[in-house]
Amino acid sequence: MQPKKQIYNFDNMKKTFFRLAVLLNTFLITTVLASCEKAIIEDKKEGNVIVNITSSDINYYFDEDISSTRASDKTIYEAGINRISLSVFDSNGELVFETSKNGSVDVDDFSQISCSLSPGDYSFVVVAHKANVNEEDAADISATDKATISTSKMLKTFAVNQSVTVIADQANYVTIDLGKRISSQFTLILQDNQPEEVASCQIIMNPAGISTTDFDFNPSTGFALNTYLFKNEFQKDIMIDKTFKGNQLLLHCLVTENPQYVDIQINMKDANGSVVKSRTLTNVPMAPHRVTRATGNFFDSSTRSTFLFDLEDDPVYDITLQGE
Repeated sequence: MQPKKQIYNFDNMKKTFFRLAVLLNTFLITTVLASCEKAIIEDKKEGNVIVNITSSDINYYFDEDISSTRASDKTIYEAGINRISLSVFDSNGELVFETSKNGSVDVDDFSQISCSLSPGDYSFVVVAHKANVNEEDAADISATDKATISTSKMLKTFAVNQSVTVIADQANYVTIDLGKRISSQFTLILQDNQPEEVASCQIIMNPAGISTTDFDFNPSTGFALNTYLFKNEFQKDIMIDKTFKGNQLLLHCLVTENPQYVDIQINMKDANGSVVKSRTLTNVPMAPHRVTRATGNFFDSSTRSTFLFDLEDDPVYDITLQGE
């Protein structure tokens, strides 16, 4: 008996091979495209970011010099700013870069900062201030809504939160204008003579506030996160003509709202630190980028002594002090 012959259907075989060829081709194309896509993603370079920090509105008549010189004529370092902090947060609020500058060390490139970031949208938060002493650090910026300055005496302070989009594989030039300062200033000008025994004058804002050397604030709004006690003390011997009369006694602070009405205590002390005379000014208006100036008699008890509170660009506030 002869074996049965196998009959091959060449049409079906051709169809099968064709399908296999199509599947193989599709697999190869997909693999190549995926590899190309992966290579493109991996080859996506970071963007180099060059940040230049300026201010078109540092008006430092609120410093020792009463003249209204503007920072447009000077660098921010020459205008008295000697500490800068920069923190960069991604779109999820995560900190991706931070650095600080000390004007005593980084003189040549104090207002310029460079970094490399992946492409995307960021919040660049800058805090710039005048340090009280050389050992004082720059501000610590922990979030877009929280920064801390550690100091025994608050001085002029600026803060800004700026949105920045970084583009890959190119230089991204960013200019951050500090704008108006977030700190407020109280200026006391006495018009009467003080007794011989008076050796110093202490000014305290918010006597019932939190006494600390760590001042938390929101760098995006400029407002303090708590009601803090701020103070400054002046020695008569270093005043012009060795008297408080006619001299400007300054206190810088941060406020919780615009304006904030505060109590300000003024203590005149002898050489031993004992209080000779004390006065408290109530409901004093304070506001960011404003100078509240109090002018009047302090010791003269023969007449009613009126302190004029001039909040720049706002109405004049009169506060009357009764003689004792």
